[in-house]
Amino acid sequence: MRLRLHIRAVAIVASLAVVAAGCGSSSQPGTTTPSGPGAGKPTVSFGTKNFPEQFLLGELYAQALRAKGFKVDLKSDVGATEIIYRALTLGTLDAYPEYTGILRTVIGGKSARAASAEDAYRQARQVAASEGIVMLDPTPFVDRDVLAVKPSFASRYHLRSIPDLAKVPRTVRVSGAPEFRTRVEGFVGLRDMYGLHNLSFRPHQIGTQYAALDAGTVDAADVFTTDGQLGRSSAYVVLKDPKNLFGFQNEAPLVRQKVLDQQGPVFAETLNAVSAKLTTAVMRMMNAAVVLHGQSPAAVADKFLRANQLK
Repeated sequence: MRLRLHIRAVAIVASLAVVAAGCGSSSQPGTTTPSGPGAGKPTVSFGTKNFPEQFLLGELYAQALRAKGFKVDLKSDVGATEIIYRALTLGTLDAYPEYTGILRTVIGGKSARAASAEDAYRQARQVAASEGIVMLDPTPFVDRDVLAVKPSFASRYHLRSIPDLAKVPRTVRVSGAPEFRTRVEGFVGLRDMYGLHNLSFRPHQIGTQYAALDAGTVDAADVFTTDGQLGRSSAYVVLKDPKNLFGFQNEAPLVRQKVLDQQGPVFAETLNAVSAKLTTAVMRMMNAAVVLHGQSPAAVADKFLRANQLK
């Protein structure tokens, strides 16, 4: 089934206007060195999506580039995939971090399951290349969507995997970001692939699903495998996904080919060097520092880059 995007044109135009105006940007000209591979090159506009892990990734990539002398205007919280990718294709943004599975389904419209992480990456690169965009090297970490429930709920209904939700003798309230409702790798897939028709959807801003679970206002929540909250092993039960509904989701920066040509080979090499260090354990630890312990994405990124000789 072909994925249909349900993003209103008004929302896209409004969001792109925000990007163009520089709202939410965190350009730091004082941190740019006066020499290096980026000296004399145009400023690069690097965007992120609308949740904490993306804010962290934006800081990691932007700070590493600035350390090499590249001028970077970091624009955080641009919006969901449909919006930020549109900004990239229009040239309003030059780069942003994306996930392979999301790119191939949400943008590429591919409904068939990828055979492997490598296959998902290959297909995602093809989707981007068709519009003059390069997907750089993927990270070791995989940030997959998963459904999490409270241990008491799992115990009461003997839940271990997603299809077990059919055992619940009432409507199961599922929380997720607004776009989760219309995605094949989301609420649509839960219904069509797993045949779950006893679900209702409740939209929540990314990151607030855990509070909804804790308060008992939802029964299951779409969360991410790199969330710091999942490091507390006894707090939540992650349901297995035997049909691999949520696919393979390695992250990789998307960059316009024109920008790569302008900036030179060290630009891509710098981004790839950062990506190579980002394992699932590392991302979960850094996400926890930001979300659970209140540290700024900029400070967490700085500490990581210095520890790994990337700054």
